[in-house]
Amino acid sequence: MKHRLVMTAAALITAMLLLTGCWRDPEKVKRRYLENGNKYFAQGKYKEASIMYRNAIKKDPKFGEAYAKLGDTEFRRGDARAAVGAFRRAVELLPNTEEPAGKLADIYLAAYSLGKRQDPRLLAEVKSLSEDLLKKDPKSYHGLRLSGFIAVNEKKFKEAIDYFWKADAAKPRQPELRFAIAQVLNQDGEWVEAEKVGRQIVQDSPAYIPAYDFLIVGYLRRNQVREAEEIVEKKVTSNPKVNEFKLQQAGFYRATQRPEKAEKIIGDLLAVQDAEVRRKVGEFMLRTRDYDRAYQIFSSGADQFSDKRTAFRLNMVQVLLGQGKVQQALSLVDAAVKDDPKNPDALSLRASTQLQYGGAEKMQGAINDLQSLLSRDQSNAVVRYNLARAYQNKGELEAARVQYTEAIKLTNGNFLPAQAGLGQVYLAKHDFGKAIATAQDALKLDPKYLPARVIKSNALINSGNLGQARLDLTEYMKDSPDAPDLQFQLAVVDFLENRMKDAESTFRSLRQKYPADQRLTYAVAEVMIRTNRQQEALKFLREELAKTPDNKGLRKAVADTALRLDQGAIAEPIFRQMIQDDPKNFEYYMKLGEILRRGNQIQAALEMLKKGQQLAPAHAGANLQLAMTLDMAGMRRESVPLYENVIRAEPENPIALNNLAFMYAEEGRDLDQALTYAQKAKQRVPSSDDISDTLGWVYYKKALSDNAISIFKDLATRQPKNPTYHYHLGAALLQKGNKPAARQSLQTALGLKPAKDEESKIRELLAKAG
Repeated sequence: MKHRLVMTAAALITAMLLLTGCWRDPEKVKRRYLENGNKYFAQGKYKEASIMYRNAIKKDPKFGEAYAKLGDTEFRRGDARAAVGAFRRAVELLPNTEEPAGKLADIYLAAYSLGKRQDPRLLAEVKSLSEDLLKKDPKSYHGLRLSGFIAVNEKKFKEAIDYFWKADAAKPRQPELRFAIAQVLNQDGEWVEAEKVGRQIVQDSPAYIPAYDFLIVGYLRRNQVREAEEIVEKKVTSNPKVNEFKLQQAGFYRATQRPEKAEKIIGDLLAVQDAEVRRKVGEFMLRTRDYDRAYQIFSSGADQFSDKRTAFRLNMVQVLLGQGKVQQALSLVDAAVKDDPKNPDALSLRASTQLQYGGAEKMQGAINDLQSLLSRDQSNAVVRYNLARAYQNKGELEAARVQYTEAIKLTNGNFLPAQAGLGQVYLAKHDFGKAIATAQDALKLDPKYLPARVIKSNALINSGNLGQARLDLTEYMKDSPDAPDLQFQLAVVDFLENRMKDAESTFRSLRQKYPADQRLTYAVAEVMIRTNRQQEALKFLREELAKTPDNKGLRKAVADTALRLDQGAIAEPIFRQMIQDDPKNFEYYMKLGEILRRGNQIQAALEMLKKGQQLAPAHAGANLQLAMTLDMAGMRRESVPLYENVIRAEPENPIALNNLAFMYAEEGRDLDQALTYAQKAKQRVPSSDDISDTLGWVYYKKALSDNAISIFKDLATRQPKNPTYHYHLGAALLQKGNKPAARQSLQTALGLKPAKDEESKIRELLAKAG
């Protein structure tokens, strides 16, 4: 017994050695990987199939069959680039097999036809592959087929049809090829022949759906309702398990005024006790805008299928939104999230609903939901995009910038709406260079993408490059002559170039087409102001307000215009009423503060501005206005942290950079930082004399006398009646040791009646100059 056990063990060891030897045979191993990959592919497990095919290639880097299958797999996974690489290698390794070349060419053709910018190199690749195939075999199915598609691209329809029929002879009754023949025949005006081919496809390949739709559309365009109905019915009978086709049939009956037949189909589907079928019927009703019926179907589904209750309730939310019942929709989606707080679809719908319809007060709720979704999946570009939109709507521009940037990175730079959003953020931050760069990145993907064009031209206008803006806008309008945003921007260029007649004409024309767009009303008023018709502008706006007295935008426009015309008596009561109506709107406090400041009510102005700044502590404009008013009140020490807030929010803000640089210089602290700020401000506004003066003063405080003297001499020469420039020049000359010249400049400054604080400083320096 013991001897037999030993023999059995020996046999087992021998068998294992033989098996190991089998697995070590590279040929057998690669084949086993290929077979396993094929099994996974057949099951739709493309990730696992890809791993198996790649393992086979590792065993044999020249295994063409594995490359061909890897190409199929990567294409199914949606990775066209990886598929192209695999098919190209398969073409090299399998010169006598035409399938990889045909599939590679199909990818090139799709990329060429669907690309925003058609790349002729792709078509050249297709031609090369086609020619190679036909050299090897003049009757090559793929070679002939590809030659046909090249002819279609060149509008040589008859030549294309000839190639296609030859390909059909090489490999008969391929539905995709026959469908291409039908389409080209129809495009060439041969509907009768196209119809015959389409009907033949339906007969030979009943599961090939595009042929049914081609015939249905063709018949309806020719008012052949009976023939269209025949194909609709055939589509259903040939695919009896596809409920979507039954609903399409119901839609056809509704459209052709046979509601009883449609109701029969809908009733039969609802009789099936299946949640998914009920949802599809409800979605059909929603698409056809039968809102009440859709709501009833979804509502009963929520009651009937408890495990699908949340999904049905979300459908009900969509119905309510379609009906314009926003508050009911918001309440229902809130209830859905409360009952199912971890449901990502519920969170996502609530966030998007709040984002689109909720107003400013709902933005934080949207942000909370989107952050919750993001915590579960950091790589979700759409969630990041929506989170960016919420931050942008809330005015948190830096947070919006971060999320837009991440969304773009996650999609390898191929997310046009996110790029447009990022461009808008840069516009709002007054970073026009980055706005232009972002728009250009988007235009590389789609040269005709209108939002990117609008952003680029807007940034060019705001950065003062009006000539390039006009050139671009003129070019853009060749593609989109009726685009109102482009027309508006071109009118803005006219306005800025003092072509007021053209600008006003365009603004008024647009206003007739888009009366609800308040920008156009304001633009017309602005033209009036710039053409010395200030009172006419105010009268025009007040008349518009009288037509719609509850229009907050117009009310604000009247108040803003009155403020600009220094008519505080008109503006002040309007802003006070607006604060009463909307006490959390910081902008109204800032405007009222400005009115009070102009009326020399400095203390009241400061109180109002502080209230506004407390409502928006991170807002650059609120901090800047309060800081400047504190300056006027002689409270410079209190203004410093506010200017620093501005620079944190808007690092390129020239006013904050200039004023903070001057204050640092006056106090003799952080002079290197002061120099950096002054130089930055000068780069932003190179023509500003005030900024030049600040830069010179920083040089003076750093004992860089020559630099300071050079700046102050230029300023004093160009503005000889400005006492500050002569005072600063005198100070720099004295620092340099040139007392006679310093005395002359300081005496000139004193004779120009400087401010009291400057006068005392000038006298001190004169005493030192002797």
